[in-house]
Amino acid sequence: MKSRLRMLRPCFALCLLLACAPPLDETDAALAQQSFAAGSEDPDSHSQGTQLHGTPVRSVMYDGALVRHAGAFRDADVQLLRGEVVAAMPLAVNGFTPSLMICGGGAAANETRSCGFVVDGQGVCSPRSTVTLTGGDSGSPRNHCAGAPVVRVCSGEAPCEHQGPGYLASANSSFSLNNCPTVEFTCPASGVYTALAGPRTPNTAWRMQLTSRSSTYPTTRKLFRGEALIGARLRQPSTGPFLEIQDVINGNEFPNTEGSGMWEPSGHTFLYRVRYTPSGGTSPVSLCSTGANWAVPVKGVFNLTGARSESPRTFTLGCDAGVIAKCYRWGYQPWRDGATSGPITEAHWSCTRMARADYCGQGTSFTQDGTRIRPWDDLTPAIISAPSPGSGSDDLTFEAGWNTAGPACLSHLRWKHLTASCVPLNPPIYDANGDIVNDCRDPNTPYSTGKCAEICDNADEAAHYYGSRVFNSSALNTP
Repeated sequence: MKSRLRMLRPCFALCLLLACAPPLDETDAALAQQSFAAGSEDPDSHSQGTQLHGTPVRSVMYDGALVRHAGAFRDADVQLLRGEVVAAMPLAVNGFTPSLMICGGGAAANETRSCGFVVDGQGVCSPRSTVTLTGGDSGSPRNHCAGAPVVRVCSGEAPCEHQGPGYLASANSSFSLNNCPTVEFTCPASGVYTALAGPRTPNTAWRMQLTSRSSTYPTTRKLFRGEALIGARLRQPSTGPFLEIQDVINGNEFPNTEGSGMWEPSGHTFLYRVRYTPSGGTSPVSLCSTGANWAVPVKGVFNLTGARSESPRTFTLGCDAGVIAKCYRWGYQPWRDGATSGPITEAHWSCTRMARADYCGQGTSFTQDGTRIRPWDDLTPAIISAPSPGSGSDDLTFEAGWNTAGPACLSHLRWKHLTASCVPLNPPIYDANGDIVNDCRDPNTPYSTGKCAEICDNADEAAHYYGSRVFNSSALNTP
């Protein structure tokens, strides 16, 4: 096969070998300011970067979080719902009141008495909204009540007395068609209420199933999401300091930091502004010190070599300046695979290798911040479509096909002076006529797969011969 001008050259200089050493911990590496603008000649081009996480904090715990509720911090666990952090705070009956005691003789047969009630359940609602609790459906005989039940609603998680502190409303079933009470009240500022219930006549049998269509009832937890998470604290895997959420914005409301449009227009992604106090520090600093100062939650965790793993205990907060967030913003959002990681998750991982020019697959970047590239993929359907023939900038030519371990095959390197001698791909061997004799694509090559050169000149070859699904073009840049 005829040779072509390539940057795949063996390099044995000691300084270049050192360039392939494992990356420094991002706590020790300064984060460079990036340029995020796409090329004016090619609106589909993207600016890649050198940082993976964009922050020294590489993972966040799902459990052990704290949320602000009723003026105090409460324990909570978090989960990722698509591209959003959602915290769940367990509810609990807080305190005791005489109405929960058994009635003695002479107790009143109404909802105002101070005995003969039980805690039916707890609910959550939107503060200041109108909430209705009903004991059954008047149109369904199976939902009729027995014992002419009464109901009382209390603010928050504590039971209450009629017209006492925390009391919201009460009702009986005197005028009900199905012997069930219906009570209406205004949701308290805490967004939590506790319902007490019992028979109209103390110490008699009764039956009722309270339901609500205007709130969540019954429930054992209160969810915090969106701006309700401001002030919440997330825990790191180590004994390090909490991460405090300072601000929250939907990705469809924040401008794209790399061109026109919104950061992520689906409405399912939220961005978080977070601060923490570094180990040994005395003052809080921003989690994201460069770029737009926003972080996106991403399922899975990445170590310093760029390897990704699933974790039931931790997830990633990728800062806007890092390629974890960049590849997410470009459309490779792992949650789109559903509950089980699949091709989009793998494409996101491959994209993080591509965006950093991680030729060694060890986490070392061989590019410069703001370098323009044109990525695409062959997913079904494609997330970033392949460039049309003749479109885009003439200086962008096919560079490589990528997988989760790095480049599966190369056509040229991104920067002439950033030669990666540790690229795990064999260089081409030329004969006296200048032909490549060890091309892996040649079925007649005498070289084994361990010695042939993984060369590809276009995405079709990268996909057919090497199984790549993510590709890019770039210029052959010089300093």
